[in-house]
Amino acid sequence: MPEWFYGVAQERSLFSAAPISFVIALVVVIIVVWAILHWFYRRMLSSRDIQIEVLQNQLANYRNVLEGASPREAAYKIAQLKGKLEAIKGVPRDENTIFQNGKRIGEVVGVRIDPPNNSVVFDRMTIAGHLDQASPVEFKTWFWLSSAWMALARPDKVAP
Repeated sequence: MPEWFYGVAQERSLFSAAPISFVIALVVVIIVVWAILHWFYRRMLSSRDIQIEVLQNQLANYRNVLEGASPREAAYKIAQLKGKLEAIKGVPRDENTIFQNGKRIGEVVGVRIDPPNNSVVFDRMTIAGHLDQASPVEFKTWFWLSSAWMALARPDKVAP
């Protein structure tokens, strides 16, 4: 038998002399150990609850963004959007050039941007191709204008 067991057996007379004190000390030790373990596991469980709540919120946000699409459908949509983005990035845009439907249709000279009137003014515009008046026109100078159509639709703002 182990050495400590002989030590406990020798002190058995001490336990039998004061059994109430021994039981009270044993109960106190058990309660303290239980309280420490309870606090530790309660803290760990509350941490897990917070992590679960965060993950559930992320899942709900993903479902809202994906509009109920499955992961495979979402991956397909992302691949389509990446393809469209690459197609847009792949079209070179020269300064002072007019584009329509991704094709170069002309050039401009003397560009002035008029922010208060939400318009672009050109001293001269040369169109070399077919101008589709139903489609927006793109123009690049310092920044992209989503539609230079405003300048085309308001000839009174264009200098002769």
